[in-house]
Amino acid sequence: MSESVRRKPPYDAAEVEAARQAAWVERGDYDAPAPPPDGEHGVYVKSSSPFTSGNLHMGHVRDYTIGDAYARFQRARGRSVLMGFGFDAFGLPAELAAIERQVPAAEWVVQSGERMLEQMKRLGYSFDYDRVFYSSDEGQYRWSQWLFLTLYDMGLIYLDDTTVDWCDTCQTTLATIQVEEGGTCWRCHNEVRLIRRPTWFLKITPYLEENDANMARLEEQPWDELALATQRYILGRADGVEFELDGPGGPLTVFTPHADAAGLASFVLLSPRHPEVEAWIGGEGVREELEQLRSGGWERSARDAKSVPVIDTGRSVPGPGGEQLPVLISPLVDARFGPTAALGIPAVDEADADIAARFPGRVEPGETLGDEAPGAPVSDARDTKRYRANDFSISRQRSWGTPIPIIHCPDHGPVPVPEADLPVVLPRDLVATGEGNPLAERPDFVDVACPVCGKPAKRETDTLDCHFDALFLWVPATLPPEDRATEMFTHPESRKWLPAERLVAGGDSGGFVFDQRIVTKALRDHGEFAYMEAGEPFEGCLFHEMVIADGRKMSKHLGNVVDPDELVGQFGADTVRVAVLWAAGPAKTLNWSDAAIRFANKFLRGFWTYAHDRFVELDYAKHDPERAAETEKQREKLRGWCENGLSRIADDTAELQLHKSIRDLTRLFERIQQFEKQLKKRGQLDLVDAEALVAAILLLARALQPFAPHAAEQILIDSGRFTSDDLPGAWPDATTIPVAVDDALSGAAS
Repeated sequence: MSESVRRKPPYDAAEVEAARQAAWVERGDYDAPAPPPDGEHGVYVKSSSPFTSGNLHMGHVRDYTIGDAYARFQRARGRSVLMGFGFDAFGLPAELAAIERQVPAAEWVVQSGERMLEQMKRLGYSFDYDRVFYSSDEGQYRWSQWLFLTLYDMGLIYLDDTTVDWCDTCQTTLATIQVEEGGTCWRCHNEVRLIRRPTWFLKITPYLEENDANMARLEEQPWDELALATQRYILGRADGVEFELDGPGGPLTVFTPHADAAGLASFVLLSPRHPEVEAWIGGEGVREELEQLRSGGWERSARDAKSVPVIDTGRSVPGPGGEQLPVLISPLVDARFGPTAALGIPAVDEADADIAARFPGRVEPGETLGDEAPGAPVSDARDTKRYRANDFSISRQRSWGTPIPIIHCPDHGPVPVPEADLPVVLPRDLVATGEGNPLAERPDFVDVACPVCGKPAKRETDTLDCHFDALFLWVPATLPPEDRATEMFTHPESRKWLPAERLVAGGDSGGFVFDQRIVTKALRDHGEFAYMEAGEPFEGCLFHEMVIADGRKMSKHLGNVVDPDELVGQFGADTVRVAVLWAAGPAKTLNWSDAAIRFANKFLRGFWTYAHDRFVELDYAKHDPERAAETEKQREKLRGWCENGLSRIADDTAELQLHKSIRDLTRLFERIQQFEKQLKKRGQLDLVDAEALVAAILLLARALQPFAPHAAEQILIDSGRFTSDDLPGAWPDATTIPVAVDDALSGAAS
C-alpha cells in the first residue's frame, strides 16, 4: 500500500473535488465522444436550457444532477454519451435584468453565462463545455431565422390581426402556454388580458392529430407519467360527436363531448375565434360587444363559466329536434375545445348550466339529470374529437430577441428576407429602457430596401419570443461547433445522437416539449429530419417537480432561497449532489431541508473514513488457511449481497429513480459493514476476508461514481489499485469479489 493510504487522509471535499475536476479536464472526460459506428446509436442526454439569470438555483441543481448521474452511468455501461447544454439567452428575463443595470443585454448575457458555467463545473457536471452555445449568438439565431422562413414557406407561420394575450406589466404579447392557471403572466404573475393587434403565429394544428396518435408510442417508451400528463393536458383532447345545423350562411358544424345527450341541447356556443363568427352577428350592439371582448374587455382572470363573458348574438339555429337554439359567443369554448362551435347542454354539463342561468327566458335551462342516463343521441352524429391546443403567437414587442426576418414593403406587404442575407443582426449595443420599441427607433436597423422592388421599406421590429428559439435548442450540441454555420439541421453526426435518449427538464417544460415535437415533424416533412420517421425528438423524457423550502416556492421576498454556492462551499459538490437525489423522487416536489445535506454528508464522510481505514488494515492483515476456509460462506454471502445491490442500483438508475439508487447504495454499504462485524466477532479479519472486504468497498465506490464522482474516484485511487488513467472505468461486476482462498491471495499479491 502507498504512503497516501497509510496516513488515512481526512475528507477535504474542496481539495478532492478541485483535483478530480482538473484530472477530468486533462483526461478529456467532458469531450463529446466520437459518434458510434454505423448501426449503433449514442446516448444523448439533453438537460434543460436555462435563462442567463446569473446564478444557478436549486431547481437547476436538481435538473443537472439527475442528467449527469444518468450520463455517467451510461458511460460506465460502455455506451457513447453526449451531454449537451446551451443557454436560452434571449427573452424578457435577460432584458429586464439589463434594464435594471442599464447595460446592453448582450453584455449581461455573457457575464451571466460565464458565471453559471463556473458553477456547473464546480458541481462536476460532465457537459461538453466546448459545445456550449447561447441562443443570442448571431450564428445561433441565424438558424432561428432560417427556421422561421422555412416554416413560413410551409404555411406554418402567418401574420394575423387577431386577439392575443397581453401583459400590461411586461408590455408584450404572450403565447397561451405562457398564461398561468388563473390568467396571470408566467414571468411577472400579474393579470393578463386580451387585445387585438397584428401578430405572427406558429400554426401547430396540422400536427395535433399526429402528436395525439404518438402518445401511445411515448407511453411504451421511458417517458415518466408527469411528462406524459403535460402532453395530454396541453393537447386538450376531447372526444365526442359532431353534426351539422342549418345556419343563415350555410351548415354550421357543432361539437359536444356528451354524445348521448346531444338531443338535449339548449344553445350553441361559438368561439370568438371561429372562422364563421362574423356571420352570426345579429342584434344591435353585438359587434361592439365582440370588438370590446377582442380588444381587452375580457380579463383573463375571469375563467369560470359564471364570470367569463358571453355574448348573445340575437340569432338562433334549428336544433336536431327542430327547436330553436340561441347562438352565443364566448371564449370559454376555446378553453375547453379550441376555436370551434359547441352545443350547450345544461342538463348534463355544469358549465353549460351556469351559462344558461345568465340568460333566463332566452335559454332553456333544461332539467338536470345528474347521474341519470340521458338517452338523447343524434342519429346522424359522427364520432370525432377536438383539441384545445391551438396556433400560438411567436412575436413580441421587446428588443432582446431574434429579429424576425421580414421586411414590410408598401407595395408588396410582408416580404421574407433572402436566406443569403441571414442573419438579420440585432444591434448588440442596444440598451433597452423598458419603454417604447427601441428597434423602431434605430434607423440603422429598421430602414432597408425591399428585396423585391428595391424601394424603401421597413424591417419588422417585433422580435421572436424565446419560446421560438427553444424549438430547436436540443439540436446544436449534436454537431461540432465549427460546422454549425452551414449544417445545423443536416449534419451527419446528428443522426448518431437524435432522437435524444433522455430529456431531463422541469415539470413546467411541457409546452416547450409539445412544440418541439411539432417542429420535429415539420422538419421531417421538409426533409431535414427525414431519418426521425416518428417525428419525435426525445425517446425518453423525465420531468421533475420543483424545489421548494419551508413548504413554499423559493423566493428572495420570502427569504427562503437556498444558495447552491454556499452549500458547495460548506459541504462540497458531492454532498449537494447526493442530497438533491436522495431527498425526493423526481415526480415529487423536493421540500428542501438541512436533513438532506446532513444525511448526504454523513454518508460520504462515513464511507470515505471506512474505506481508507480498511485499506490500511488490509496492509497489515495476516493469513490463516484454516480460518480462511471457515469463512468462505460469509464471503459468498457478501458477493451475493453485492450482486443484488449492484443490480438494484443499475435498474433504478436506468429508470432515473435516483432517490432509490442512493438508498440502494447506503443499504449496500450497511451490508458490507455487516459482513465485517460478523467476522470480527471471531477475532481479527484474515487476509482473505480483508481482501474480500476491500473488493466490496471498491465495487461500492465504482457504483457511487455517477452520483458522487469526486469522492468515489479519489477513494479508488487511494486504494492503490487504480490510477487516474484507469478511471472512470466500467460499471462494477460483483464476481470480482474473491470467494476462494487462492483467488483472494492472488488478488492481495497483485
